[in-house]
Amino acid sequence: MINLNTLVEETGAESGLSFNIDGILTESVNLEYDGNVAAMIGMILKMCLEMSEDVNNGDLKQVMIKNNDGIVVASKDSEDNCVALLSKDVSKMGLLLRKMDSIFNN
Repeated sequence: MINLNTLVEETGAESGLSFNIDGILTESVNLEYDGNVAAMIGMILKMCLEMSEDVNNGDLKQVMIKNNDGIVVASKDSEDNCVALLSKDVSKMGLLLRKMDSIFNN
């Protein structure tokens, strides 16, 4: 199992959460309205998963959302367990993507 506190600390993300694909929150770090955020990111992952299947583009592994105030990187495993990291520093995007890949590919 992923230690969310360690993951947030190692990546320098401001916050993180773990949840399932249905948006049911398991754990969060430094995040207000964590249940709502888990539900919204879960829905995004589910919609992207279905789109990926519809266009025969392989299994969905990760979604990255970039906005004016930062980024969100969300990944899921084969059992539909999900983790999302949120950062206000867009320059950390590569680190977040790489760290999530290393966690979910091991």
